[in-house]
Amino acid sequence: MKPAKKTFPNYFFPNINEDGWKFVSVCALISVILTLIWFPLGCLSFVFTIWCFYCFRDVPRITPVLSSAVIAPADGYVISINKEKGPDALGLQNKNFTRISIFSGLFDQHINRIPIKSKVQKTFYDAGKKFTGKFDKDNMGNERMLISLHHSESGDFVIRQTAVFCSKRIVDNLRYAKEFNAGERFGFIRFGGYTDIFLPEKIEPQICVGQKMIAGETVIADIKSDAPRIEGEIR
Repeated sequence: MKPAKKTFPNYFFPNINEDGWKFVSVCALISVILTLIWFPLGCLSFVFTIWCFYCFRDVPRITPVLSSAVIAPADGYVISINKEKGPDALGLQNKNFTRISIFSGLFDQHINRIPIKSKVQKTFYDAGKKFTGKFDKDNMGNERMLISLHHSESGDFVIRQTAVFCSKRIVDNLRYAKEFNAGERFGFIRFGGYTDIFLPEKIEPQICVGQKMIAGETVIADIKSDAPRIEGEIR
């Protein structure tokens, strides 16, 4: 396999998702108008335009070619790892899972990726409220998308995307019963949010709360391993 190339141009000017161009274009137009009105305000708006550009960046990732590996679905920090039942909306309320919650901030890449080779079994979308007023992923007023994935050996996995503050931010390109490879792009949350992955009960995560995840690259578990869940400490 050829090594990934990191050149000066693609480091500072990465590819961006096609959905982002409309946001970047509007921000750029506003920047021009504000510059004509008052130059300092235009400069501030231009900084915001650059930030918007980087919010939609879509850079290639090197996914480990390992059939038993479960890969991080999102960039960001692990904020919690809990044992719980599956989502009612997907009919998995009687199954036990380990939920890993990843928060993608304003400066993370926001593309979401499939964690393991699997088929899309079922999806459930909740538009939520237009403005919840809370930075809380467990608030039922938030926009969310639930995705059930079936793996031939391990059974059901679940991905839950949750936007914060306002709705119409989750964008997915999924087809029922389509098989995806680990690391493939399937959607994103505009300007960040929470991405949860529900692991089947017997699969223990090999990551810790507080660790930084890289979507499509970080191995978070191994379906064939009997290793116990690991703990971490700040050093």
